[in-house]
Amino acid sequence: MKRVPLITLIILLILLVLWFFPLFRSIAVMSIYSAVHENSSIMKESGFDLSIPGGLSTLEKDWYPFPMVFNAGEFTDGARMSIIYNFPAFNCISRASMLFDEDSLYNSAFYGAYVIKKDDGIPYGLTDSWMNTDEISTAFSYDYVNLVLKSLGNDDFHFSPIQYETIRTDYLGYDDWLMIDAMINTNGTSHNSDGFKRSYIQYGNPGQRASEDFPLILMLGRLYIRYFEEYDCTIAMYIMARNQEVILECDEKILSKSIIKNK
Repeated sequence: MKRVPLITLIILLILLVLWFFPLFRSIAVMSIYSAVHENSSIMKESGFDLSIPGGLSTLEKDWYPFPMVFNAGEFTDGARMSIIYNFPAFNCISRASMLFDEDSLYNSAFYGAYVIKKDDGIPYGLTDSWMNTDEISTAFSYDYVNLVLKSLGNDDFHFSPIQYETIRTDYLGYDDWLMIDAMINTNGTSHNSDGFKRSYIQYGNPGQRASEDFPLILMLGRLYIRYFEEYDCTIAMYIMARNQEVILECDEKILSKSIIKNK
């Protein structure tokens, strides 16, 4: 059996790196960007860690290797928010996240957590230990509309929660969470690229594959929300996807494995 010449192996390696360059660039840039935001996050300020698994640590191939941190600052009057988020993995053929793939179960899907602190010390998103739907919707829509849809070039957006179901439950080793399942009419992330956008650095470029730009879709959302008096902040663990199977699987295999602990 003939050995493959070294030069052939080198060429194949270079081609492989070039093909997967969008993924390598995303990982390199976002790991640094996230570390900077994490260092000035509410979690850091309040003295605790919130560790959420990613695709790499759980061997779940449908999600990006690791969650990232973004500090939204004062996203509404009197309240600051740090966001931990993760999105669908890159497709090897399209070289972009399945976030954009209208035929994927993971189209427009995200999971992670909102860590929110109000200046007046009153729990955000909760009223007498029950949910404040307006505040919850404000945080959720700020993230998805302002930080996702607008960054992808959609300025004509729609975000309307149409149904809530709420129960009290234990989660992540703590009691007294509220678990909220919701249905939301909003825009999906599928669209055809019309030029470079900064968000493509992390998600990849969707190319020209969508049948419609930012179509109206029905999203499903699951949220676990609890006020942590010891940290003086609200933690809301979330999953959003178009498919109930994705919600349940992500909760069971990933989000429910998260750890909250003192630094």
